[in-house]
Amino acid sequence: MAVEAALANRLAEAELLKQHSEAAALLQKQSKSAMEHKQREEALLAAQQEAIIQAQLQQEALLKIQQEILAAHKEKEDKEKREKAKQKEQRASSKEKASAQQHIDPAVLQKSLLEHSMIQNALLNQAALEKAIQEHNASGSNDKMTQMILEQALFQQANMIQLAIAQLAEEQAKAARTKEPEVMKQARQEAVPAESSLIDCVKFSVVGQKQPYTVFIGSNSLLLMDYHCHLSTDEVYGYLGGKWDPNKLTLQVQSVFPCSLNNPADQTECTVLQNKIRELITQQDMTVIGWYHSHPTSSPRPSQHDIVCQSVHQQHMRSLDGRIDPCLGVIVSPFRGSTPTSEMQLFCVMHTNDGRPVPMHLEYTCVWDSTISPALATEMRAMSLLYSQQKSGVKFDQHWRNNMNIFRKMTESLKQKTPKDISEEQFVDVMRQIVAKEE
Repeated sequence: MAVEAALANRLAEAELLKQHSEAAALLQKQSKSAMEHKQREEALLAAQQEAIIQAQLQQEALLKIQQEILAAHKEKEDKEKREKAKQKEQRASSKEKASAQQHIDPAVLQKSLLEHSMIQNALLNQAALEKAIQEHNASGSNDKMTQMILEQALFQQANMIQLAIAQLAEEQAKAARTKEPEVMKQARQEAVPAESSLIDCVKFSVVGQKQPYTVFIGSNSLLLMDYHCHLSTDEVYGYLGGKWDPNKLTLQVQSVFPCSLNNPADQTECTVLQNKIRELITQQDMTVIGWYHSHPTSSPRPSQHDIVCQSVHQQHMRSLDGRIDPCLGVIVSPFRGSTPTSEMQLFCVMHTNDGRPVPMHLEYTCVWDSTISPALATEMRAMSLLYSQQKSGVKFDQHWRNNMNIFRKMTESLKQKTPKDISEEQFVDVMRQIVAKEE
């Protein structure tokens, strides 16, 4: 019995020892789990603090960028104000000199020609092109397209300089004879691009390339562009709506949206109208595929400013996947040539390997519309009424040339875009109703 009792006690002690061991292990496990939980909490807290610090740094960097943008914008505005003030002083000084001048000495004439701002800009462009050609040759590049474009541009620039000097000399001599200083005309016609500042577009065939896409324009779109550009002696502009097919590489102009403004100098009105036009284009299931503007009395070649604007428009055509869709630039010259038909040029801007912008001429195909819709006629009538109330609005009864008034000149030009199902007589009647013209 004693043995059995001792054995029972030992078993009880062993069981108790086992329970103590299990309790100790459980306590150790719980302690380890609590420590790991604490470590996770500390790591999470550290990560949150790091995220807060990074957000603060990003906010500070963003604020710095915004401040830099504002500072750059202010610096640009200040620079423009200084340049405008300087130009105003120069014009005032030139007017004083011109009004006191009765005769022009040949030596003085030559000096004034070389000092003329347009000639100076042309000479600077020529020097820049010569330098670019030298750098291109020195680089040993095999880019023949860039070489050909630069050499052609240099040749054209030299021709434009000689033409500009000859024209300016003739104009200043005539101004001196009639005691009407040329600088006075220049001040009044300040917004008209000078021929010497315009740049020839390069044809793709000249550089051994094929036009990258095909352009189709509806006849009513051509008609409305030409009509709009005839309404004012100032530059006018508008947008082109249509479709781009990346598979067929076709760009189709389906409609034209003129920016007809009550006050063209009002930037707020311009912005509001541009936004409305973009919304209207989207509502009609089209996209903005280009823009147009007029050179009322000068060539439809683009100016440096036109090239910059076209480059900006093309950058805005960048799609979500980084692809840049085509964007057309159109220039219409209604009153330049001796023939009634307006001159027109389509162009885009391409860049050489070293980043120089080059205006490239684009060919197009006319897609003939069947008729002039009532909505289009109503829009043209409203535009005629609007521009007739503006100082720059064209007077259709005024003489143009060759025994033609401006109304006849315009209708002769627009006939080239007449829908196929309308006879010339019917079209002239429609135009008379649109501009309220009775002969």
